[in-house]
Amino acid sequence: MSQNNPLKHVIKRSFQHVAAQFGAQNRTPTEPQLLVLMYHRVLPADDARAQIEEPGMWVTPDTFRKNLHLLSQRFEIVKLSDWLIRKKAGQTLPLKSCAITFDDGWADNYEFAFPILQALNIPATVYLVADMIGTRDMFWPERLARTLTAIARNHPQQWSNPHLDWLRNSHVAYAFSQTPPTREELAQLIDQAKQQSDADIHARLDIIEAELGIATSQEQASLLDWKQVTEMTQSGLIEMGSHTCRHTRLTEETPSDILEHEIIDSKKIIEKHTDQAITSFCYPNGDFSAEACRLVEQNYVGAVTTQSGWNTLKTDSNLLQRIGVHEDIANDETAFLARISGWMSLLTR
Repeated sequence: MSQNNPLKHVIKRSFQHVAAQFGAQNRTPTEPQLLVLMYHRVLPADDARAQIEEPGMWVTPDTFRKNLHLLSQRFEIVKLSDWLIRKKAGQTLPLKSCAITFDDGWADNYEFAFPILQALNIPATVYLVADMIGTRDMFWPERLARTLTAIARNHPQQWSNPHLDWLRNSHVAYAFSQTPPTREELAQLIDQAKQQSDADIHARLDIIEAELGIATSQEQASLLDWKQVTEMTQSGLIEMGSHTCRHTRLTEETPSDILEHEIIDSKKIIEKHTDQAITSFCYPNGDFSAEACRLVEQNYVGAVTTQSGWNTLKTDSNLLQRIGVHEDIANDETAFLARISGWMSLLTR
């Protein structure tokens, strides 16, 4: 909901106050409920990585710490695998639990989130893209952001290049100028690019980077390495889950052999490196087919989606709902409490 419209902003803010005060996070249920929060990146606002990241993908360390304090006052914060295993065994569960999850396995999870979790003694689950851990590979949204920024700063005359028609002809606010796109404009461009397959996007970026001689690599790897993963798991606080091998979308069009590789082999790879049982799975982009769900059910205790909401004992353990958290709503106590209430899905985000 745009804050450029004063009336809509007032209505949304009023709703936030009500949800923050009277939402489920402030009440004790009669039967066990589980709130799963979905984070991605934890970065200082002045970090160069935050400057080219989508607004919905990160929180600052200070915001993350404040979120955990608020959650600790209202929930028993649990490891997701513990909750799932106890549920499956029919054991007693806390009436109001919360599980912290991170998608993708970003290096900043180790750099900034892990020390905070250790200091507060709070557990979390990090979902790894198995084949990308310990490499210099990037997810295509980050690669796209780096490419567009490089073109704006160093090759603005190339915006008319036919190989960029697929982006330039999209309906976005960005002017394709000497000024790099803002975070909000990057989010629009990334959303438009999602109409292509991941492979097509990477192929298009290969062409334009080769033609313009653009290098999008950076000194620091974007994702965790196995040494960092091991240190996190050996702390006893952090568990790993699978987010496939290559962040492949598990749709009805995905071939069966690819589904098996992404769902089954990713589990084996992570278990080999961590010497830890991998019990939960995370669907990339929230996409899943019936066959993907069947394979997940056969190989994991549970899985998380991007569908928003709380979970009860009746919720399918292989389709757990989560509530996404990002800086724009998480740095404000009222907005954060309203967000985790689940009520805010009634309004346009």
